[in-house]
Amino acid sequence: MRKTVLTLMLAASAITSAASAQTAPATPRPPVRQDENRDGVTTRAEAIAQADARFAQMDTDRDGRVSAGEMRAYRTAMHDRMVASGRDVPVPPPGGRKHDGMGRRMDPNGDGSVTREEFEARALKRFDRMDANHDGTIDATERANAAEMRHVDRRERRDGATPPAPAPAQ
Repeated sequence: MRKTVLTLMLAASAITSAASAQTAPATPRPPVRQDENRDGVTTRAEAIAQADARFAQMDTDRDGRVSAGEMRAYRTAMHDRMVASGRDVPVPPPGGRKHDGMGRRMDPNGDGSVTREEFEARALKRFDRMDANHDGTIDATERANAAEMRHVDRRERRDGATPPAPAPAQ
């Protein structure tokens, strides 16, 4: 019985791998990097260039606006790439997603789409939040601190825990 099951499993595995080998490979997208010159420091200009490149990836109909459908498609593709590569996939907040792909943070004027200017403004806001010493650049230490804050937020969402109250000032 075990030999039969093992043989069937091996046959199914061979068929699956043969079928996947025949599918056309997905066209790889060039990675969007903040630190284009790879000097270890991200400047505001590099952050804007990265935001523009990402906006261009999302704006599939090239009308200068990213609609909720385009945003959903981009996020789904990004999620699928993360799962395929084995990376840690962000956990949605408790209760699931509360919007259709574009929330108030992405679409501040509520018109149902995001323009390049709105997208750049959000990227610069994120840049300023990461730039702890406000020198106009993000170095490795600031990047690590921002990553750690992101991981803590993700763990808290996953575990359903609320962040601890700040200690009283003495």
